Amino acid sequence: MLARWQFNTLIVLGTLSLLLTLVNATLFTTNSASKVVIAQRQQYVQQSAALEGLYREIVKALAELGARSKDLGILEVLAAQGLNVTINATAPSPPAAPASSVGARR
Repeated sequence: MLARWQFNTLIVLGTLSLLLTLVNATLFTTNSASKVVIAQRQQYVQQSAALEGLYREIVKALAELGARSKDLGILEVLAAQGLNVTINATAPSPPAAPASSVGARR
């Protein structure tokens, strides 16, 4: 037979091992769920990187349209996204040269 202290020690060790098994199972489940979330985020980042050129062209076209038509709504939308658009003043075009007249010959 086991002494009382041996029995109590075995009960404590058994309970502790059961508790550690439950903690291990919980951590495994949480880790698996985290891996799924990380994989989804990684896929999103990879897909977004492929579309970066398209997004850049869209923003450029919107900025040019807003600047050309002086549409403050478009410029405000871009500014709300952190994109500041400045409109450069165009240099005045040189005056047109006078048309030369060609005399009629007789």
